[in-house]
Formats: sequence, C-alpha cells, structure tokens
Amino acid sequence: MRLFAKILAAFAALVAVPAHAADWFLAETDHFKIYSRDSKSSTEEFAQDLERLDEVLRIISGVGPDDGSLPPSSKVIVFRFGETRDMAVLAGQPGSGIGGFFIPRASGSYAFVPRRQNVTYDRSNQDRFSGLELEPKAVLFHEYVHYFMFQHRNAPYPAWYREGFAEVFSTLRSEGNRFVIGDAPTWRSLEIMAVNLDIEKMMDPPAKPDRETGARTYGHGWLLASLLNFTPERRPQITDYVTRLARGEGRLEAAKAAFGDLDQLEKEMDSYRRGSAKVLKVPYMNAEKPKVAIRQLGADEEARIDLMIESKVGVDEKAAAKQLPKARALAEQFPQSVPVLLAAAEVEFDNKNYAEAEALSNKALAIDPKSTEAAINLANTSLMRSLDDKAMMAQARERFIAANNMENDHPVPLYGYYLTYLLAGEEAPDSAKNALEGAYQYAPFDTGIRQALTHMFLLEGEIGIAKSLLNPLIQTGHGTRVARCLAYELDLFEKGDKEPLLKRLKPKHPAADEKKEEPKDDAEPAADGEATEGSDCGESTETA
Repeated sequence: MRLFAKILAAFAALVAVPAHAADWFLAETDHFKIYSRDSKSSTEEFAQDLERLDEVLRIISGVGPDDGSLPPSSKVIVFRFGETRDMAVLAGQPGSGIGGFFIPRASGSYAFVPRRQNVTYDRSNQDRFSGLELEPKAVLFHEYVHYFMFQHRNAPYPAWYREGFAEVFSTLRSEGNRFVIGDAPTWRSLEIMAVNLDIEKMMDPPAKPDRETGARTYGHGWLLASLLNFTPERRPQITDYVTRLARGEGRLEAAKAAFGDLDQLEKEMDSYRRGSAKVLKVPYMNAEKPKVAIRQLGADEEARIDLMIESKVGVDEKAAAKQLPKARALAEQFPQSVPVLLAAAEVEFDNKNYAEAEALSNKALAIDPKSTEAAINLANTSLMRSLDDKAMMAQARERFIAANNMENDHPVPLYGYYLTYLLAGEEAPDSAKNALEGAYQYAPFDTGIRQALTHMFLLEGEIGIAKSLLNPLIQTGHGTRVARCLAYELDLFEKGDKEPLLKRLKPKHPAADEKKEEPKDDAEPAADGEATEGSDCGESTETA
C-alpha cells in the first residue's frame, strides 16, 4: 500500500504540472527581482501583484510615491518554486509547517516562497481543512511588510502589532482599479476564534512564551491591528502608543494611556471577531499595470540556480563542502558565464577557499568590469584574510573603496570601509563614520549595521540617537535573550556601567571563530532558583 501510494503521488505530481511550468524566468520590477519556476504569464502576474503591494503600503503608511532614493541593491530578490513543504525543507526544518521565509541583509534581501500549496491526496482531511491552508502569496506579502516598515519607519513596534499589521496586508487583493485590504486570513481562523482573548498578555507578553503566545501574536495581532487601523476614532491611537514606547514607557502603561480602558478594547475585539472583517478599498495611484521586464533564464543561469538558492539561505561547513564539486564542475562547463562564476565564488568563499574565490571573482570582473558583486567578493576575501594577516586590512579597505566607486549607494562597501578601521583598532575618520551612516540609510533592516551604528553613537555620547536605534530591536524581540540583554545593558549604560553594552554591540571580525557556545534564547534558569535580571547576559558575539 505504501508503494502504491508513492507511485500514485508521483504520477499525480507529474500530471498536475504542465510542461511549460518547469521553466525558470527572471522578472524584474522597480522593487523586486523574481526567479520563478512557472509559466511566463503567471510569473509576470505575480510580479505585478508584488509591485501593487509596495504601492498600497506607500499609500497607507504615508511614505508616499517612490522618490528614487533607494539603490538597486535594495530590491528584494524572490525565489518562487515548488510547493509549501519545499520551503520547510529549504529552511532546514522539514515538516515544520514553514510556508516561506525572508532573509533581510545589506548584501541582499531574499524571499523564498512556494509556487503553489502542497498537492494533498489525503481525502479524509480534505474537507476538514479546506480553505484553512496558508496561501503561498500571503507568506511573501506578510514578510515584505516587515521589510518595508524597517526600510521606511524606524519605530519600536511590539510583536503583536508588527505581525498583526503584516497579516492585515497578507490578504491584499485587487478589485477593478482598486485595492481591497483587510480580508480575514483564513489560516488564522482557529487562533482567532478558539484562543481566549487576553489583552494584557498581548500588550505585555510573559518573558517565557506560553502555548498561546503565537495565537496572541499572529491571530489576535491581526484582530487588533485590523480593528485599530479600520476604526477611524482609534487609528490615531496607534501613533500615540508607538510614540510612548519610543520614549521608554512600559508596554502596559503605554497601552492604557493610548487605548484607554483595556477591558473595553477587549470587548470590542471580541465583538469584532464574531462579526465581519472591516475592509478598506483604496484606488490605485497608477491605473496602468506595473511594468515588468521578464525573460527566461539561460542554460548557465538555470544550471547554477540550486547552488544560488542554497548559498543565499546559508550553509554550514558540511553543506558547503557538498556544494563544492558541483560548483567547480559548473565553472568548467560555463567558463565565460558571470552568473556561474559568481555562484562558484560564493561556494569557494563558504568553504574558506579564499584564493579560489578571489580567482573566480577576478575572472568575473574581467568579463564584466561593472560587476559590483565581484568587486565586493574581492573586498570580502581580503577582509577575511586580515584576521591572520594584518597587512590584508589595507587591501580590503582599498577594495571596498573600489566597489563603492562602482556603486556608491550600495551599503556593503560603505559598511566594509568603516569596519576596516574599527577592526584594525584605528580611529575611524569622518569619511568612515559617514560611510556607516550611509550604509544604515540604505539598509536599516540589517541588524549588524544597525548595531554598529548604535555602537558608534554610544562612543560619541549620542545616547538619544543610540536608544532610538536599539528600541525597535528590544521591542520586536521581546522575550528573547538578546532583547532582554539589550534592555538590561542599556539600563546599565545609562547608570554608568558602559562596558557590557559596548562589548555586545561592537562588530566582531567576520572570520573570528566562536570561542564558546552561547546560551540559547529562553534557556531554563538554574535549578537553585529564578535567574536574576541580566544573569544570562555574559559575553556575547551574537546579534539581535
């Protein structure tokens, strides 16, 4: 029976996907680059939907139309292929239910989403869960909201609002010449209806998550974010609430001051979840469909796509070693392909084969002298080597300058230039400090750059600016060890004990090996009693 089931499933998968859906396309819009294994028309439609999401976020958030100030490197790169279950495998958590994920970095922000939901053949559960599956497009919509808000709004959004607001936009759809925002996310139905409301636990969740924390964050987060945003008299309260959090008020105190009687708010939430979701219909700013440049990938680009995806997700030492034979074979098969050479260089870099990575990057640069990626690769190889050979730091600095001259609004060369002074123990000149501020301007979502900038401002005595940079990390990470330690050490800093926070935030050399294993987030306290505040905040090389 098991064999028959496997054969049936394999056959069904074959007939379910038409031949033309196996092609890889690259679609590029103003804000996205999408690698999609689908038909050309479906890929183009998906790209237009993403551009419409960016447009409506600009309307609702008040950011306004794109003024062209963000660099090409800020485009989100989307990999869209396979089924929902493939995303969990890619994330290293098969069977976890992960429907897609998003990795924001200064070197590139990457989203991984399925082309379709799982093809299910278990008829016993088909009707029971019909309509409750997570929509593949909703995953990307949700995650892009986080990226967008970090890119354009430096605010300490707590977890319930950050996730709830993203869920509000996850169901965005078009209707004629307008957006429809606010449809209920059916995949959150059980969380919304079956879990008891507890407004105080939402506003001030326990340090150690309980079994209902996820439901209060996502399901009830959507419920309250929807209620607040689509109720005219309550919408201004959101700004008041976040402003109070930014000033350092406690979570519960800020909520009571901004929203008034929390019991009354909880009653409104209960009434709202038993009725129909409020929706907002917003006309397009531009009636014309977003422009999409689309083409099918060449044989060389398609050959390296698996390596590219794995590398962008991130590989450990063992996985990197497995990639090496294929990467070298492709570099021999396509010796004049810049995409292949860059993918192979990344694999060599991940294997700490810096001479080989440098040779491939130089070869790519000879073929395409405008390849900023190749230039950054060269700078990074010098930076990694500088841990053992101090003379390489000067070379790294020159190479980051060269990469910056090729693309002066790319955050990585700007950040790397600053690091060459900090890691060398030299006083950073104003040009390097300005470069770090520029890197943050272009990539505020990158935690490493944010923390480095905070460290710089703390050294300069700019405590107010430093707190405004740290507060979003503390609020969004509430309950995690890193967020607890940041809050605790910030308090110590203001009381005069500056070393713990400065040590935590100071960038470490990227090639430095971890000397000891860090305590895991939310580790159990010692057996002899409760852990005291800050007791698990020892030496740290981890970032928020």
